[in-house]
Amino acid sequence: MKNNTIVFDLLNNDNKEIEAIKAAYEFASKNSNYSLIIVGNQKTIEDNLPSKLNNIEIINSTNIVKKPSENIREILAHESSMLSAFDILKERNADAILSSGDSASFISMAALKVKRLENISRPAFMPVMPSLYLDSKILLLDAGANVEIKSNYLEEWAILADAFYKSIFKHEPRIGILNIGTEDYKGPLALREANESLKKNKNINYLGFIEPEDIIVGNADVVVSDGYAGNLFLKTLEETVINIGKVFKNIIMSKTKNKIAGLLLKKDLTKFKEKFDYRNVGGAYLIGLEKIIVKAHGRSDAQAFLGALNQIKFALENNLMENLRNDLEQKNKKEE
Repeated sequence: MKNNTIVFDLLNNDNKEIEAIKAAYEFASKNSNYSLIIVGNQKTIEDNLPSKLNNIEIINSTNIVKKPSENIREILAHESSMLSAFDILKERNADAILSSGDSASFISMAALKVKRLENISRPAFMPVMPSLYLDSKILLLDAGANVEIKSNYLEEWAILADAFYKSIFKHEPRIGILNIGTEDYKGPLALREANESLKKNKNINYLGFIEPEDIIVGNADVVVSDGYAGNLFLKTLEETVINIGKVFKNIIMSKTKNKIAGLLLKKDLTKFKEKFDYRNVGGAYLIGLEKIIVKAHGRSDAQAFLGALNQIKFALENNLMENLRNDLEQKNKKEE
């Protein structure tokens, strides 16, 4: 049986490569049936690996991505660990790639080095978010890859996310388009056109337009959006949760009776914090391409990187790419 191979770009991270090395070693030591190709400063890697593992291969690359550029030629002209990682993904026919580097460069390299899935016009960033009140997961796409969109992008992403959700979470998701209101006449033309088209699609459980509050309370499992609105929502949610935690802490520490109450609530508050901690959520998929491509948070530590590696493992063990191809093929046949 062929080992699954993950290419891991260790550089391009706020914490340098030390935290990524820790995660790579822990993952490889616990998953002997996975091969890790780690790309970074070879000397630093060898100095910080506790021991040599047969399923870790080191590729030396000491350059990080330069200042983001919209010029694709400039991105490809500069040697970097991220570019080396994508070249390895393509040349070795590896199964997945993980990086925490610059998002714009990551998207450009992925789009150039990896083929798109059939009938998918553009890939989208798709984080897997926890629901505030439920134990279920929520997919948000696009979370920043495409600021300008067309209606067909939204339609394709809805169909793609439907296939993803069924493959990973094993049930049919409720799908909505994020908008400023639920009325059909509201929002930009691209959203309104996609809304009308998806209403006619009998292959998915489409709800119509939804608002941010619907996401928070778990009224939808898949949220489709342009990259601008999706990214704003995601960042607002992340910062809100962080600051709610700070407010709770200040209230608890302000009075003796509050400190006593805090001790009683400590377990529940810790669960809430851990639920929304980006380190436990994993990375964001760049969905719509022929490989499993995951972008980790720029501030990722060992815990966050390990979560992203396990996220990739879970996707591979659930035959994600094969299921996506088969599901998309069946849906396309039904529409013909």
